Amino acid sequence: MISIRLVIALGIFATLLSGVFSTSYDHTVLAQSSFEGNANTSNSTSITTPQTTNSLNNAVDKLNFTNAVGIMSSLQNDASGKPAWIVSGEWQMLLFKPHIELKKVQPALATFSTILTMVHLNGTALHQHSMSDFKLTSANSSNTNHYSSVTFNGTATITMKDGPHLNVPISIKIMNGHTISLRADPIRVQNHFGNTLIYGIVLSQAG
Repeated sequence: MISIRLVIALGIFATLLSGVFSTSYDHTVLAQSSFEGNANTSNSTSITTPQTTNSLNNAVDKLNFTNAVGIMSSLQNDASGKPAWIVSGEWQMLLFKPHIELKKVQPALATFSTILTMVHLNGTALHQHSMSDFKLTSANSSNTNHYSSVTFNGTATITMKDGPHLNVPISIKIMNGHTISLRADPIRVQNHFGNTLIYGIVLSQAG
C-alpha cells in the first residue's frame, strides 16, 4: 500500500514537472479574475432568505482566514478503481466576508482557483487542467471535539481536452485548517479524476 509520505513526495514531484507547460502563475490574478466573475453574476442565486444567508456566513466565519494557499497532492484511481494518476498543483482560496451589520442580508463571497498537473504513475500522459470562475452557492460547517470542517459548494469552469466545461458543480472542504479536499461532478468531467476525492494541504493562511 502506498504511504502518505510517498503520495506527498510524488505530488510535489508532479508539481515541479508542471513547468513543462507553464511558468509559475500569480495566484492573485487568478483569484481576482474569479472574483470579478462572481461579482458580475449573481453569486447568491440559491441564497434567497436571511436564514440561508446567515447560515452560509456562519460557516465561512469558522475559517479564520481570508486568503489561503496550498498544494494538491493526491493519487486518483482509474476506471477499475486502482491508483493510476498523480495529481498535483497549487491552489488559492479568497474569502470576502460582509461587515457584521450586513451578515444577515449579504452573503459572503469565495473564490477558488487551481492548476492541476496529472501524470500516470509510470510518468506518461503528462497534462494539465485548470479550475476557475468559482461561484459559491452554499456552505456548511461541522465541529466535534477534535475535528472541524467547512464545505463550500458551487460551480466552476474546468478545462478539459475538449475545451472548457462551464458551471461544473464542485465541492471544496477545508479540514482542521490544514487539509483540503476537492470533488468535481464526475459526470460533467467524464469521470476524468476517478472515483476518489482530490486531496491537498493548506500551506499558509492570512487575513
